[in-house]
Amino acid sequence: LGHTVFVEASPHPVLTIGVQDTADATDTPIITTGSLRRDDGGLVSFLTALARLHVQGVAVDWRAAFAGLDAHAIDLPTYAFQRRRFWAASLRSTPGSAEVDHPLVGAVVPLPDSGGALLTGVLSLAGQPWLAEHSVFGVVLFPGTGFVELVLQAGLRLGCGVVEELTLEGPLVLPERGEVEVQV
Repeated sequence: LGHTVFVEASPHPVLTIGVQDTADATDTPIITTGSLRRDDGGLVSFLTALARLHVQGVAVDWRAAFAGLDAHAIDLPTYAFQRRRFWAASLRSTPGSAEVDHPLVGAVVPLPDSGGALLTGVLSLAGQPWLAEHSVFGVVLFPGTGFVELVLQAGLRLGCGVVEELTLEGPLVLPERGEVEVQV
């Protein structure tokens, strides 16, 4: 019927997955989201769902969403808002940094106060196309061995050549387009 945005208002949103899978199977561009979670409902969850829709380009009537609340608009920055990242894509030109010849790490910056170091890199399917092979249900995840490699590279630069244990709290999802900046 031409609908392109679906919000599931349910304490356990499970239909969004099926709706999204159906749209993907028919190459129909849609946006799906849930507005509640079990034991996590209320206004904050609802406004978070609206924010998710807003950042995906859905027009949201924010005045109506915040009606009756002590909310007020603030002035936008004086510069043109162009939806571009502020941070530099690479630290290679930062004073004190050194380039690293590694497929995942681009630069290392010494940390003078601690004697440690900060390794930075940029992960993208364009820059590391082999990462696309680590897909689960169409979502590209950074592999666990990649995390081990990042930590090992940091350790090698600081005289620690062994990773005894590494706990991952969640997956690192790589976008189809764009990049993810990493710091170790």
